[in-house]
Amino acid sequence: MTFHSVRFSPSGKSTQVAEGATIWQAAQLAGEPLRAECGGRGACGRCLVRILEGQVPEYRVLHRESGYPHALACLTPVHGPLTVQPLMEAQLPKLISGGGNVGMAPLEAWAPWPLRLDPIVPSGEEGDLGVAADIGTTTLRLLLIRLSDGVIVGEAGAYNPQIARGADVISRIVLAERGSACELAASVRGAVASMIVEAAEAGEADVASIRGYAVAGNLAMIHLLLGADPSGIRRVPSEPAALAFPPARASALGWPGGDPAPVFTAPAAGGWVGGDIVAGAARAGFSRSSGTALYVDLGTNGEIVLGGAEFALACACSAGPAFEGGGIRCGMRADRGAVDGAAIDAETGAMQLSVIGGGRVRGVCGSGLIALADELFRAGWIDRAGRLTDRAPARFRAEGKWGPAIALSADGKVALWERDLASLIRAKAAVFAGIRSLAGCLGAGAPAIERVIVSGNFGRFLNLPAALGIGLLPGMPLGLYSYVDNGSLEGAALALLSRAFFAEMHSYVSRMTYVDLADLPGYMDEFVAASFLPHTSPESLRLGTEE
Repeated sequence: MTFHSVRFSPSGKSTQVAEGATIWQAAQLAGEPLRAECGGRGACGRCLVRILEGQVPEYRVLHRESGYPHALACLTPVHGPLTVQPLMEAQLPKLISGGGNVGMAPLEAWAPWPLRLDPIVPSGEEGDLGVAADIGTTTLRLLLIRLSDGVIVGEAGAYNPQIARGADVISRIVLAERGSACELAASVRGAVASMIVEAAEAGEADVASIRGYAVAGNLAMIHLLLGADPSGIRRVPSEPAALAFPPARASALGWPGGDPAPVFTAPAAGGWVGGDIVAGAARAGFSRSSGTALYVDLGTNGEIVLGGAEFALACACSAGPAFEGGGIRCGMRADRGAVDGAAIDAETGAMQLSVIGGGRVRGVCGSGLIALADELFRAGWIDRAGRLTDRAPARFRAEGKWGPAIALSADGKVALWERDLASLIRAKAAVFAGIRSLAGCLGAGAPAIERVIVSGNFGRFLNLPAALGIGLLPGMPLGLYSYVDNGSLEGAALALLSRAFFAEMHSYVSRMTYVDLADLPGYMDEFVAASFLPHTSPESLRLGTEE
């Protein structure tokens, strides 16, 4: 077998790969940070590299700049020695935990009904600790909690390192099927272990005093975390390895704590409605709600629960990563330089942008995308399909190989393209159609929805009026809406500290009916109807359960 040398500039890292291996595989072997959020399908463009020395197949060359070929590392085979330069930012930014929860007692701040301190793990010493964690597709968050009094002593957050291999759940399941399951598990386990140390150091705590863990996350992330085969989740019908797992040992995951330090995970309702949603709905009080409520978790995907104490319907929508800046030409996460709000004066044509951290515009995050779409539509700059109209001022119009766009920076390099708006419309249509479909399952004469809870990593930054304006959420009075910052994490914390809550969470999932939207004949009709701004008709923004 022939091997070739691949060197990365400017890091100087190098490796030997077999003939025909991809540059991406070489980067993995060399330890060179290189992202392929589409899972190596050549769709995201994050692994773009410049070939400084050597030759690559001409059919893989996207274009040339100053004579140097540019190619996607995930699709480009190695047939000889190469020196390549990554062109896209590869390192995930530091996610600031904020420290806002330190000193808080979850049983006092988050319990939906009175709960007494009764941890699910044995605690005999004053300094004993427990960990509550949310394993999300995009972000990881955890709380270090003192078991003797239920007070949070440390917290940490990070982007899920699996993003570098696939931005969405399906990409990661496919990677696991192709033999990368151990790598994906190791990356998230290692990230959590580092977060635990970070939280302990900030709280001057001893990780050896950790007695147990309560973890919530979507079912695919829990499968990958525990080393279970996730391939059945994406089958039709979905067939996960399990909806609920027995406690694992922290030591088996490489996490600190006294032996055995069990790791409990929240149960799932179905293949696409995981323990993060079950924990969140219980934390929102659904299991004891006397009325009908709606819970919408907006993150990488959209999950919905509709019901109360006696019953609940739950579903998931394939919204895609648009809400978190993914799949958007100038999209980015909610970090410095991201547009997160907008205001347009329809009379003067002036547009003001809100930029995280101020300064230069670097891109658009999910909340900014929704705010922009709402403002552009209300000002008449885009039509119901998200296409630019003649009313869009010439000074804000841009044109490029991706078509027409609204320029967001003075040089026009940061822009909102019609393609981006189309992605947003598809994403919001998927969520709204899911809500309408669940409401339709209740039939005529169903009780009115009394409250709506919005949660999720993206949901907590949501511009609610704009979300209603574009038809992402139903046109109900704003007073019926409320937020749960992170229902998954908060539910995990309550489960850690209260055996009663942990038991009720498991009991409530048995009263949940998982609805596969693919089995509902009317879902596609609802989706098509919602694929406009804000919808096909104002009346459609109402739910079938409303009077």
